[in-house]
Amino acid sequence: MQTELVVDQYEDQQYQNPAPIPTQAPIPPGVHDIELSWDRKKGWMRIKIAGKSWWFKEYLGRCQVLSTDNSKGRLNLRAMAVLNDETLTMYRDPSAKPHERVAGVVREKTHNRLCYRRSSQDWRLRDEHKGNAPDALVYVKTYVGDMNCEWNAQDSVAHIYHNGWTVLDENDVAHLYDPLVG
Repeated sequence: MQTELVVDQYEDQQYQNPAPIPTQAPIPPGVHDIELSWDRKKGWMRIKIAGKSWWFKEYLGRCQVLSTDNSKGRLNLRAMAVLNDETLTMYRDPSAKPHERVAGVVREKTHNRLCYRRSSQDWRLRDEHKGNAPDALVYVKTYVGDMNCEWNAQDSVAHIYHNGWTVLDENDVAHLYDPLVG
């Protein structure tokens, strides 16, 4: 029995497409500037390197978050990337310096859900261990720093997670820190 691939479900697809991702070319070796986003038409997470796209259903590893594109809901990253079936693993550039420490409100090491809020063109940072506590969720203008990435294939919603701590500066920028970097 052949699985039918659904690729253009509707404009705002927020749940992962259960169909298998077709075979993809290998990601070129080396460190790259990478754009990460949710592909709302295909229903999979996507990276773009030099204008070419790869899709995945699970994500882990480490990378530098350089900036965000708030008008489009994109994270701009720097890393080495390897795709193994439907799992993307990123490796931080070994020559990159750790993200510098900044002053601000420290949010301790935890399981932080990062997601884009399209209606306001900004980002959410949610401490998943705090449940519905009033300080579990904050809205920020952008993310930068060293991300310890995770997104389990069983999570069918367009989320990624940072397993580390953050500092919220006076401009509502979330600075990400990886406990294994620096």
